Amino acid sequence: MALEIIGDNVVGLSDYEAALQLQTILVTACEGKRDGEPAIIYQQLRRWAMSKAGWASAIPSFIKGCHDLPSFWSYIRGVSDQWEPRRQHVREALSPLLSVSELSPVVAKSSNWTGIQSAAERFSAAKAMLPVAQASIEALIAHYERGQGNGGPPLDEHEEAIKALRELHQKLGDIIKLVESEKPIPARLQREAVDFLRRSVKEVKDDLMPFTASALCMVVFSALGFPNVGSWLGAAALSIRKSSDKI
Repeated sequence: MALEIIGDNVVGLSDYEAALQLQTILVTACEGKRDGEPAIIYQQLRRWAMSKAGWASAIPSFIKGCHDLPSFWSYIRGVSDQWEPRRQHVREALSPLLSVSELSPVVAKSSNWTGIQSAAERFSAAKAMLPVAQASIEALIAHYERGQGNGGPPLDEHEEAIKALRELHQKLGDIIKLVESEKPIPARLQREAVDFLRRSVKEVKDDLMPFTASALCMVVFSALGFPNVGSWLGAAALSIRKSSDKI
């Protein structure tokens, strides 16, 4: 997976960890492995290292001169025809870079100051929160199915709420399966889930407890990066506050 770089910081990694990853890629490339994902990450980390202020003297000349792993492979073959001397050469050359990176201050995750989460952060949030949201919806469905509390059928005005919540529950279940298997969530499924979320909110907007749980779902979808959902959070909080004032 390609790295996410904002400014001169690698999201999710300290400078030292990023420098170590650069070294690992180059050490592995000493054996001739120079294609695929490592090749992409090398180019990202090379640009990152060269963008760091004050690091120029610590960056080996072969990193400055080798724009990609194939060119590094051409260079490293001239150092030795054996793997271990090549690896040792890389480690020694990168020692100053590792030293300077180790002294860099640890930067907080970008989401702490931009509000934008990396893909890894969104995945972690989804894995933790989606089951909670689904359980909340199950409680809402049970709440509406109790009707008037006398064992009778649900009230007519709750039928659409139950239907929308069941559909949302199903879509959440589909998303959870994808998240657990670390598969991407199709845009179609995102749109369907958001649509059922919108319908659910519309049906339960006058009920404080269900609307609070719906707000939880909004938080989850916003964390996943679904479009136009985060903007609903303020409206949810405002509606709950107004309802509370009337009690």
